[in-house]
Amino acid sequence: MSPVIEKKRKLPSAVVFLRREDEVERLMEIVSDFKVRVVERGKGTNTLGGAIPLTEESIVVDLSGMKGFSINKQEIVSSPGTQFEEVGVEEFPLVPTSFYMATIGGFVSGGSLGLGSLRNGAVWDNVKEVTVYTPRGKVSLSGDDVKSVVQAGGTNGVVTRVKIRRIRRGKLGVKRTPFNSIDKAIDFALDHEDAELVSIRNDKMMRAMGYESVGKWNVIVGEEEGDGEEVPFRELITNFAGAYYTVVNKLKVKYSSVDLPLYKLYELPSNCMVDAELSRSQGIMFSHTYFLDCDPSLNGYKFDLHSVLINDRVESNRLSMMINFKRNYDPEDLMNPGKLIFQDG
Repeated sequence: MSPVIEKKRKLPSAVVFLRREDEVERLMEIVSDFKVRVVERGKGTNTLGGAIPLTEESIVVDLSGMKGFSINKQEIVSSPGTQFEEVGVEEFPLVPTSFYMATIGGFVSGGSLGLGSLRNGAVWDNVKEVTVYTPRGKVSLSGDDVKSVVQAGGTNGVVTRVKIRRIRRGKLGVKRTPFNSIDKAIDFALDHEDAELVSIRNDKMMRAMGYESVGKWNVIVGEEEGDGEEVPFRELITNFAGAYYTVVNKLKVKYSSVDLPLYKLYELPSNCMVDAELSRSQGIMFSHTYFLDCDPSLNGYKFDLHSVLINDRVESNRLSMMINFKRNYDPEDLMNPGKLIFQDG
């Protein structure tokens, strides 16, 4: 986590381990009756403070033991504690960098993008149904309504069941192509908008990753039946999609992220390390862009990696849905309190 977020961490009053849905139901009765503050936790791989208490009067609820899943041709139905590795990461439309230990419920509750999001959309584009327990009872959501809970970081209740779209992947090829012009790099990247991964990285970022001979700008493409080096899906996630985390941890540099409209890519600076990952959300393609060791001046939608607030990472239409849900089902802010601003003033 960001050191800014780390400083906010408090020691909880207790930790509760839940294994069954009826235990979650009983917990919500206690939360409602005694105004207990609850922070949900899967495997704790979220780097944005989703699983940390902000007050010492909180109770951490561990859902990692609440497992079980079923699969049909089009869907995966899962309990929150099931891990991606238990199902098979190739089955999911997008996968977080921490796939090797992350839980499905944790990703649905606090995740956003991941490898595969360019081709298949963000996590909220692929979740079909969610069951969530709130201080005011059990709620089942489907269709567009799931956006009230997905990525809300547990601020809107305990997720006990998710139904997510299933896909089938073929063999993936990865190719790195150098360019001396940002314009040509962007044009090449946009020609591969149906790939699993397209990332534009400048030479400083590539060198930080361990490459010696690179162009001023480089495009990494991972796609099915691609003409590059064949790479297993798990390796693609670990070695390519996780580049930002690898460099930050190795060099201990300051970092930030901005979601940029595509036309802003032509203004990318070269004086810092840049990793522009093409992504898609609600049918719109954009660049989820990381800036390392600099302060970018580009205007876009800031995806704040140093804030615990959901408000600092969610665009207005989905944020409005989350806030309205919170007002209706948790007006006292008992669920993961302090992380979703939903009251005026």
